Amino acid sequence: MKYDVVIIGGGPGGYGCALSCAGYGLKTALVEKRELGGTCLNRGCIPTKTLLFTAGLLENLKKSSLFGIRDGRGEADFEGLRKRSAQVVSTLRSGVAKLLRQRRVDVYQGIGKVISPTLVEVKSKDGKSRLETDHIVLATGGAPSVPPISGSTLPGVYTSDSFLEKLPEVKRLVIIGGGVIGVEFAEAFRAFGAEVTIVEMMPRLLPPFDTDISRHLSALFRKKGIRTVTGAGVRKIEEKDGALSVSYELSGKEESLPADAVLIATGRHPETKGLLPMEAIMERGFFKVNEHFETSVPGIYAIGDIVCGGIQLAHAAEAGGKAAAAAIAGKERAIDMALVPQCVYTIPEIAAVGISEDQAKKDGLSFKTSRVVMGSNAKSLIADEGGYMKIFTDQENHMLGAQLLCSGADNLISEVSLAIAGGMTIEDFLKIIRPHPSVEESLGQAAEGILLK
Repeated sequence: MKYDVVIIGGGPGGYGCALSCAGYGLKTALVEKRELGGTCLNRGCIPTKTLLFTAGLLENLKKSSLFGIRDGRGEADFEGLRKRSAQVVSTLRSGVAKLLRQRRVDVYQGIGKVISPTLVEVKSKDGKSRLETDHIVLATGGAPSVPPISGSTLPGVYTSDSFLEKLPEVKRLVIIGGGVIGVEFAEAFRAFGAEVTIVEMMPRLLPPFDTDISRHLSALFRKKGIRTVTGAGVRKIEEKDGALSVSYELSGKEESLPADAVLIATGRHPETKGLLPMEAIMERGFFKVNEHFETSVPGIYAIGDIVCGGIQLAHAAEAGGKAAAAAIAGKERAIDMALVPQCVYTIPEIAAVGISEDQAKKDGLSFKTSRVVMGSNAKSLIADEGGYMKIFTDQENHMLGAQLLCSGADNLISEVSLAIAGGMTIEDFLKIIRPHPSVEESLGQAAEGILLK
């Protein structure tokens, strides 16, 4: 079969690219070795956020008397959680399949391998088939990274993939890694009633975010009973007295934690090994690409988690896929990957875009910053949710970035992205009249603060 483009990988980047290519009138094939939707839909973003939604409900039930509700009780039903997660995932996966059918994208179930820049081999349970093509897009995503810790293969030790697959009901959970994956699981399982401890090698949680965000999240976690041990290197995991024991080194001393389950959440690595028969310019397993996401091999593109210097997020992969599709179709679609918003779905949520205060200081940039505490925001006070908003501008008041820790931060951050992309000044930003009461109005208050600098 001959195609204009063959895409290997059916996650948000891959299926998003396929839908765009088909929309441009290109004959398109999509190869996926597992389920449509990739890690995000099946083993990542979606099931995790389903759990976190339930966690939010449970947190509110625990303080129901504050909201004028008598005898508010609630406990996690793990069988119900598994069913709900499976239902959400199945519904969304069916939606993806329907969209691909509507756009007449041919979907091949199997393992895709590049034979040449114009040939892809698909190995399935029925044998092998070969697809001729003018262009190839690699969207193979990543897999959980497991550091060389003794005992990491013991029963009861999980990666995020296997943890979500089983969703174990545990009383004591130790999470190795205080990045996005680690803090989200900590939030959910503490709400479900588990005793949770995060062990992080770096000096603080969420290293890519501002120090303020990390400090504030750590304080929130302490209030919720989530223990965090930072600056600690895990040495081994053992079985002791019918349970697991996690040993770590902290300030030169070895300490240990008992656990019913251990979640290793130390990042993800790109799935690129053996993908290409020819040489391409790479760095630590990631492809180097140009502004159109084309690799050093003409006609072969790479998007998402396998791109050097990229952010391993579903919406970044989708944006890259759409940009690659436009380039293949001979269209122009400019995107600024520096404006990929980063979101963490703790309670409340965290979101950031553009430059951070830490990075601005490190680079010696001259900037202004304004901060609003959410305790003065009516909508946040009603919901008993705190946090803050912080925005950054240059000396001419052009928006440079924001870091938000508040209810609905994931929905609000794009307002800042739009302002940065449009070169807006704070004066432009304040032309917008924001509703009251709303969480969003605090963005306006933060902007007003810049004018006072």
